[in-house]
Amino acid sequence: MAIILSSDALEVTVTPERGADIVQVVDRATGTPLLAESPTGLVRAGEASLTDSMAGWMRGYPGGWQLLVPNAGPEREHDGVRQGFHGEASLAVWDVRAQDGASCELETFLLTAPLRLRRVVAVSSDTLTITDEIENLSPDAIETRIVQHPAFGAPFLDGESYVVTSAAKVITDAGAPGSLAGANIIGRPDEVLEAGPQPGSIRIPGPGAGASLFAALTEFATAEVTFCSPTRGFAVRLAWDSSILPHAWFWIEANAGRGWPWFRRLYAIAVEPANVLPGEGGLRGYRRGGPGTHIAPGESITLTTSLTRLALGRD
Repeated sequence: MAIILSSDALEVTVTPERGADIVQVVDRATGTPLLAESPTGLVRAGEASLTDSMAGWMRGYPGGWQLLVPNAGPEREHDGVRQGFHGEASLAVWDVRAQDGASCELETFLLTAPLRLRRVVAVSSDTLTITDEIENLSPDAIETRIVQHPAFGAPFLDGESYVVTSAAKVITDAGAPGSLAGANIIGRPDEVLEAGPQPGSIRIPGPGAGASLFAALTEFATAEVTFCSPTRGFAVRLAWDSSILPHAWFWIEANAGRGWPWFRRLYAIAVEPANVLPGEGGLRGYRRGGPGTHIAPGESITLTTSLTRLALGRD
């Protein structure tokens, strides 16, 4: 059963039964949902209908915000096991260890990596804070990919919206960069993509634009991005710890994807803090993919990600 957390400014829905996802965040002052909603969230087909781990992950994917561990991206062989598309944590059932009206603490154990995950979701005033602890239960060191996977959508974002970032570089995908940029391009975000109205900002295509992008942002001066919505009159800032997550996957799906899985039904804009660049191989000194973060035997790492509502024009 979903958990509802609230403050004066925000209402947050968490689903322990699937990935401890942050399914939605609503701005209470305007009644505006911030996160994208996927049509695949309605799908409840059985296992026999699945063709691969990506199809399994898409079944019931609600949009919103996931934690991707121990894998992110296509399924791969790692440490003697096949780790599925976007990892096990985002499909796992999580136990609720504590809960009140403004916070909850959740825990799960993984099979495809020797990991115990603890997640604390807390909302206070205008800020949602997510603290994730990843503990290695093995006497051997392990390596894991880690991606925070929030996707924002309409009606919060539209064709007047833009993203502000201090990332020095955007790197587009090698095989499927989308319609907004070519493959294997490295450059300043506001030079590779349409610049927004503020320095360092990127204009966002609106719903129905038929535009798409798959890329990554990197070399952040400050590990944060701000999604600005002049139409709604406010912005939200996503901030994270760049010592663990130095990059951010950046994708746009503005009702562009013909055929499976979206059939042009999804509008989502995502900036996803990550410890690896998407894809595999190298590009002019940048390494794509790789094993991820090293965790020593019996040790744990902790990462904190926050989402804060801002008035437009506030520093």
